[in-house]
Amino acid sequence: MLPEDLDQPLIPGVRVVAPFGRRLLTGVIFETNVLPPKGIRLIRFHSVLDEHPLVPPDLLDLVRWLAGYYFCDLGEALRAVVPGIFLRVGDRKVKLTGDPERPALKLSPLQDKILFLLRESPGGQLPQSRLAGRLKTRSLARPLSALAESGLVEISDHLPLIPRARSRTMLEAGALPDAAELECLLRKTPRQRECLDYLRGVAGPVEVSLLSRLNFSPAVVGALAKKGLVNKYEVYDPRDPFRNVQFPDYTAPRPSEVQAGVIRRVMESGGRHRVFLLHGVTGSGKTLVYMELLRPLLEQGKQAIVLVPEIALTPQTTGRFRAVFGPRVAVLHSGLSEGERYDIWRQIHEGRYAVAVGARSAVFAPFDNLGIIIVDEEHENSYKQDSPAPPYNAREVAIRRMQLAGGPVLLGSATPSLESYQRARDGGYTLLELPERVLGRSMPAVQVYDLRKGWKDGKKPSLIGERLLGEIGFALEAGGQVLLLLNRRGYNNFLLCEECGQVPGCDFCRISFTLHRRLNRLLCHYCGTQKPIPSACPACGAQRLSPTGMGTEQVETILREHFPGRKVDRMDLDTTGGKWSHHEILERLRAGETDILVGTQMIAKGLDFPNVLLVGVVNADTAMNLPDFRATERTFGLLAQVAGRTGRGERGGEVIIQTFNPAHPAVKSAVGHDYAAFAGNELSIRGEAGYPPFVSLLNVIFSGRDETALSSFADRTAQGLEKFIARESLGGLLEAVGPSPCPLEKLRGRYRYHLILKSADEPALQTAGAYLARSVKPPRQGDCRMTLDRDPASLM
Repeated sequence: MLPEDLDQPLIPGVRVVAPFGRRLLTGVIFETNVLPPKGIRLIRFHSVLDEHPLVPPDLLDLVRWLAGYYFCDLGEALRAVVPGIFLRVGDRKVKLTGDPERPALKLSPLQDKILFLLRESPGGQLPQSRLAGRLKTRSLARPLSALAESGLVEISDHLPLIPRARSRTMLEAGALPDAAELECLLRKTPRQRECLDYLRGVAGPVEVSLLSRLNFSPAVVGALAKKGLVNKYEVYDPRDPFRNVQFPDYTAPRPSEVQAGVIRRVMESGGRHRVFLLHGVTGSGKTLVYMELLRPLLEQGKQAIVLVPEIALTPQTTGRFRAVFGPRVAVLHSGLSEGERYDIWRQIHEGRYAVAVGARSAVFAPFDNLGIIIVDEEHENSYKQDSPAPPYNAREVAIRRMQLAGGPVLLGSATPSLESYQRARDGGYTLLELPERVLGRSMPAVQVYDLRKGWKDGKKPSLIGERLLGEIGFALEAGGQVLLLLNRRGYNNFLLCEECGQVPGCDFCRISFTLHRRLNRLLCHYCGTQKPIPSACPACGAQRLSPTGMGTEQVETILREHFPGRKVDRMDLDTTGGKWSHHEILERLRAGETDILVGTQMIAKGLDFPNVLLVGVVNADTAMNLPDFRATERTFGLLAQVAGRTGRGERGGEVIIQTFNPAHPAVKSAVGHDYAAFAGNELSIRGEAGYPPFVSLLNVIFSGRDETALSSFADRTAQGLEKFIARESLGGLLEAVGPSPCPLEKLRGRYRYHLILKSADEPALQTAGAYLARSVKPPRQGDCRMTLDRDPASLM
């Protein structure tokens, strides 16, 4: 129900604060004038936060679709769409008011602890959530209620902390009175006179913080304002993450005939919803196509979203788009501070930006007149959300959003996902192609080095073979730069006991620890657990632990030893913790300060550096043999993409791939830059095995701390599902595989099982998923949980 003092109608999309148990929660209105179910008692909202809708109508519709398609509730879907800073949770404050030494009731041990904590706290008060955390319990309602009734404590509701726009306080000299009156006002106030003289001597307003640095106190400034001698006002000062970032100069070239043809095809959609798949080889000028598509749309007053797969690409893409379209380009990604995210979301909502560039979550930018969404590198798995729910794919969300808005979606890639490619072959998408590089530049020559040769010669294969080392030297002597890809962080990848063969692993994840020389620690890359490097094997006690495998840190060390006068840089999760770490590393490469850049898959995507003469893949096999049906596709995509980082300048480039399996289809297709051959072969295998794109998948993941309880829960769920399928006559439409342990069977202290549902009939899969979401209640024993992952990117 509405607050009694509300004098405005409620509109869908506005936020309200409502009491929910002991808390005050922020929510969003979806519908009005809806009758409650029978037996439900209505309560009044505490307050309304927005005069105008924060969430536009098409985003509300998108939230509903997310909740239905990904089998989650509206609240989970809403939290995926709206930044958390807009949906803060309120709390209750508990304050000591009576004498705890002379209580009016017999205290329980828990109440004793509550009073002790309040006595020890400043002001005798604590938020209820902090009390619950300190006492490690959620059951505080009854003991607190009894304490309040006896007069020992007072409990008060506190609203969620509402974010505010940042502003600066400005000051400027006002219209002055005649000399006599001015003299009277400033008599015996030399600092006020000095401050006023300073303000009169500068052109325009001055920020109050500057006056403070000049030793003019707030009292001096306040007195001048009170006397009417200065004007004091607030100026909106939005937080801009790119305010102090210098982007390289960029001038967009004129599109080629082929590029212009692609642009015409998309524009001919005339604002109707269509999905275009742009298959353009690396270096074919896809980014220029994106920018030229935006020009006429922005002139019509429309808006656009451009998605990129990695935070590392966001500054580069944003820089190019800002060079062409000016400050109308916003950036959205997970690396922003809460304040930056708040300001940017608000400004997009208010129409101050026309383009949003960003990673996955940018697909929810609150534009109200979207003309197009562009998904660059549409094949990338980073568009898929893992947690929290919903596990959405930003590519699919983009398509649905433009169905609602009525406009085209452009999916771009040099190695399209097999799902998108098959939809284009079937006519569901319109296939557009850029088959050649710009300016007639050729694709780089790709050579394969067989790592098995070392074993055949009776030697242990070197991490960086002689052939690759020699080519690195040639490229550097020619004044070029080198990129080296190894999709593993750390130094040696793991420790191996030469006595018993055991590898020290994480107790919480059943995953081997990664050795990090720089930290001098063993680190689990899944849960973050760290341990000192042991001197003896934890399993057998033998002091024969040998560093084995490889990582980017070790490659960096080897290169520094072989090329002592050269600048070697590294780009992986360990070196990119800061907000601008990606940008700074890439700027050093662009400026010629870096000779060799070693990195994980983040260096393979979308980067454009004409002076890179050599790309080396240290080991192409790291993802090739994973127990996942997409392993071959991922390997081919990674090799093809990283190969595309060279040969972009006038001097061309070369690629060397080191592998133990040179006959693998992913390697052979990457050598020939032959996507069509790869796709044809892989689609044939997928069709026979019954995997996407010929069926859709629902991965039902069970997790828990007790493996016996978890296994029993998974089996009961599978049996219940089997009965439901029979009852609904879905047997010929659905195939269930499992339940069985996941390939990564334990993560972060939780055992994992999964049940995979396959179906070529989307409604049947939707019906089964909805049944599981609605009917399955995980048992408390073993802290069991169930997660429904629609269209999983991985089955690990």
